Amino acid sequence: MSGDRGTTVEAAVRTSSLGVISALCLIVTVVWLALLIYGIALNGAVETREQALDLVSERGALFTLTYVNATLVTLTATALFAGLSVDLGSDASLWAAIGGVFVPVYSLLNLAVYLSQITIVPRLVALRPESDLLLAQLVQQWNGSAISMLNNLGYAVLGIPSIIFGWLLARRRSLPVTGVLLALNGVACIVGIIGIAAGSEVLSLGSLVGGVLFLAALVPLSARLLHGD
Repeated sequence: MSGDRGTTVEAAVRTSSLGVISALCLIVTVVWLALLIYGIALNGAVETREQALDLVSERGALFTLTYVNATLVTLTATALFAGLSVDLGSDASLWAAIGGVFVPVYSLLNLAVYLSQITIVPRLVALRPESDLLLAQLVQQWNGSAISMLNNLGYAVLGIPSIIFGWLLARRRSLPVTGVLLALNGVACIVGIIGIAAGSEVLSLGSLVGGVLFLAALVPLSARLLHGD
C-alpha cells in the first residue's frame, strides 16, 4: 500500500511539474507571437537582403528582447518535450523514446540560431561593409538567409516528436484536442521546410502556422497538467 501511495504521489508531482513547464512555455510563446506582430507592424517584413542588413544595423532593445525571449521559448519547449517523453513512456515507451531522440537536435539548432543574433551578428555589424555578405546570411528574420533555413529545419525536426507525442496524447481521454493540435503543429512545420526547399511561398508559411498551433496546444495542455490530469 505504501509503495502504491508513493508511486501515486510521485506521478502527481511529475504531472504538476510538467504543468508548470508547459505554462512557462505558453507564456514565453505568447510573448514571442506578440513581439513578432509588433516587430512587423513597426519595421515591416524583411523581404530583401538590404532590409535584412538595415534591420540588424539598427537593432535596438526590441531586437535583443525578441531573441532573448526566443531562446527562452526554445529552452522551455525542450524541457516540455523531454518531460513528455518520460510521461508518455508509461503509455508507449518505444514511441516516446523515438520522439525524444529528436528533441536535443531541435534544441541545438534553434539555440544556435537565436543566440547568434545577439552574439555573432553584432560583431559582424561592427565589421560592415566588409562583412555584409556573411552578415546577411545570419539574419534570422530574412527568409532568404541560410540561418533562417536552419531555424525552419529545427522546427521541422521538432515536428517529428510533435506528431508522435500528439498521437499519444490524443489517445488519452483528457487530452484529445491537445494531441491533435500538437500533431498538426508537427505536420505544419515539416510542410514549412518542404515549402522553403521547393521555393513555395505558401507552403513555407507552415512553420509560422505550426507556431500558432503549438501555442493553441499549450493552452489545454497546461490547464490539464496543472489540474492534475
